[in-house]
Amino acid sequence: MQLPKLTDKINPLSRTEFLVRFQDCDPYGHLNNGRYLDYFLDGRDNQVTYDYGWRLVDFINEEKKGWVVQKQELAYLRSAVYGEEIVIRTATAFYDDSNLIIECRMLNKDETQLKSLLWMKLVFINLTNGRRTNHTEDIKDFFSKVILEEFNPEEITFDERVKELTTFYKSQKTNK
Repeated sequence: MQLPKLTDKINPLSRTEFLVRFQDCDPYGHLNNGRYLDYFLDGRDNQVTYDYGWRLVDFINEEKKGWVVQKQELAYLRSAVYGEEIVIRTATAFYDDSNLIIECRMLNKDETQLKSLLWMKLVFINLTNGRRTNHTEDIKDFFSKVILEEFNPEEITFDERVKELTTFYKSQKTNK
């Protein structure tokens, strides 16, 4: 399958808006902890499809290769509540020969409060044998056009990143 040919770098921090649904909440009206991942994954899938022009399901079915989750780090910082409009922003934060880290942020509608942060560490595998395989040069070239360059996950801990982004988004309140 041919990957989209991006000639220039694009804004790596894609954006999707969601409304927190009743069926996704606990009896107190808070988004159920398990559903945060669903919102992050739905946001990422929409963004890769519409912002990058790449349907992952087609790639996986044709190439018989794909990414599996190796590890997730998730911070729940502020509740998302029933009926609230939220923003999901995701980006490719790191890649190498066979690994990938996606950063996912859940924010309030005006993007002044970080509600949750997720680092999803993925491994590229061959689906026919279930073994790790290397990214092709086309995939690496694609990632180089969509990489989030504002930090390096190998040089900062997840908790440090949570603090950094919390401070950043709080500062956005004073700018609005």
